[in-house]
Amino acid sequence: MTPPQPRIEGKSATTGVHGTRRIWAQLWYSRRFWLIALVTIGVLWRLTRYFLNFPIFSDEAVVGLNILNRSYMGLLRPLDYIVACPVGFLWMSKWMIDHFGTSTFAVRFIPLVASLASVLVMYPVARKFAGPWVAMLATGLLACSLSPALFSNDFKPYSIDLLVALTYTGLGFWALRRPRDWAPLLALILFTPLALVCSYPSVFVGGAVSLALMVRLWQIRSASRTAWYVLFNVVWLGCFALLFFTVTRGQLRATHQEGIVRAWGTAFPPLNWHLGWWLIRAQFGNMMSYPMGGEWGISLLISPLCWLGAWRLWSRGRGAELVLLVAPFLATLAASFLRDYPYGRDARVEQHLVPAIMLLTSLGLFNTVVFLLRAARHKRQAIRSVVAAACVGMAIFAIVAAAINIDHPWISHGWYQMRQVLRDVFTGAEKHTQIVILGGLKAIPTDVQWYLRGERHTWRTALPTSNQLSHVPIANLWVVSFSLQAQKNVLAHVAQQLAQRKVVMNLVENRRQCIHLGGVGPPVYVWMLHFKNTG
Repeated sequence: MTPPQPRIEGKSATTGVHGTRRIWAQLWYSRRFWLIALVTIGVLWRLTRYFLNFPIFSDEAVVGLNILNRSYMGLLRPLDYIVACPVGFLWMSKWMIDHFGTSTFAVRFIPLVASLASVLVMYPVARKFAGPWVAMLATGLLACSLSPALFSNDFKPYSIDLLVALTYTGLGFWALRRPRDWAPLLALILFTPLALVCSYPSVFVGGAVSLALMVRLWQIRSASRTAWYVLFNVVWLGCFALLFFTVTRGQLRATHQEGIVRAWGTAFPPLNWHLGWWLIRAQFGNMMSYPMGGEWGISLLISPLCWLGAWRLWSRGRGAELVLLVAPFLATLAASFLRDYPYGRDARVEQHLVPAIMLLTSLGLFNTVVFLLRAARHKRQAIRSVVAAACVGMAIFAIVAAAINIDHPWISHGWYQMRQVLRDVFTGAEKHTQIVILGGLKAIPTDVQWYLRGERHTWRTALPTSNQLSHVPIANLWVVSFSLQAQKNVLAHVAQQLAQRKVVMNLVENRRQCIHLGGVGPPVYVWMLHFKNTG
């Protein structure tokens, strides 16, 4: 029988250290680890923003007010408040409001689901495009980018634009890879009506799919596939024409009449000698700034990487896929020349370009790394190490951004202040409390109108009379006035009106606020008066 060997503590400890280092090294070079880590961070970031319950802001409020004011058929007519929105998003949102109420969790649920789905769909789409490493980079860049995460929490169709464009692109890749199979074309035909109903810019991506398929069908010369291709174009153009003449044209006319072109002036190309500079700014502006956003920053790197990715496709003879990814940019630019769709100024209306940006950027980045490290001694490990470093940078950015969201749970402090005003007045109101809002509906900011109507608060536009007090005792009276100009005599005016009505109440709170709601618009002046009945 062999005697037991003595335990050597030093050797065991050394082995443990080496084992830990080996595990960390395996994780550092592991594509699967970074994919799971970045997707998890991106999903948690979006869920964090959702549950932080950011206040509703004006762009969201005008969409919600249209939904509250109209029936399903009424949403087919031109919308109020100078807004255009696809009818599919309006109908889905109205269904959510009818069944789950007007809380921010209810109205933002559909955009959240669309954003989460985009993160999960990106990897299989990108893997078919350029392999697992490029797919991991594209998925991580989407998951950890600021704009897609921001719009996951907006009661607007921006995240749906991204999901529809990504799905269209994935189906396009499928059809290009299997040009002799009818199944991808059938999927495109079935998906097209849904895409056009739910997303206005999906028509640009659908056009890109059509052009890319034309290139591929020219190469294979198949009569049966050509018939399917013609059917796809008939469905695409037919659905677009039907929606345009029944819904879209009316919304475009209404917004053009109200000056939307002036409001988006810099997003439309100048028809003069400034055009060249405008194109440069558009390609190096917020539209291309991923992951962190902003003007003239990271876009100085992202745009060249996109061009490198496009050149890589061209040099490898993948012209159809190049058309699929580049044509949406050209179609959107053409629409901006017609003053029908903005281009380049703001990432929120360019979310349909995000799949192409992520794919081309990741392809350009990976091939640049491979080229620069082509002479490295341990080439494979060096490439994986650089890619891992890029993943660390994306993860750190997303984590820091999520921490900032937790520290400042509002889009603009003004929207938070406005919501707090209403909570101070309405939340926990005692029995026999009456609320009066002066100035009429037009003087009330749209986000306040949304809270008032959406949450079904009871309020009046005129002060009570003594007869009303005798029939319905009022213990507390709140008087709130909203104005775009500084108010000096609201208290005196209210006191005079109460005296004329023979209403005797004590003033217990007199608060004035100047609230900046963000953007370049004027501030809103709020005057809040709280009276108690002394009778």
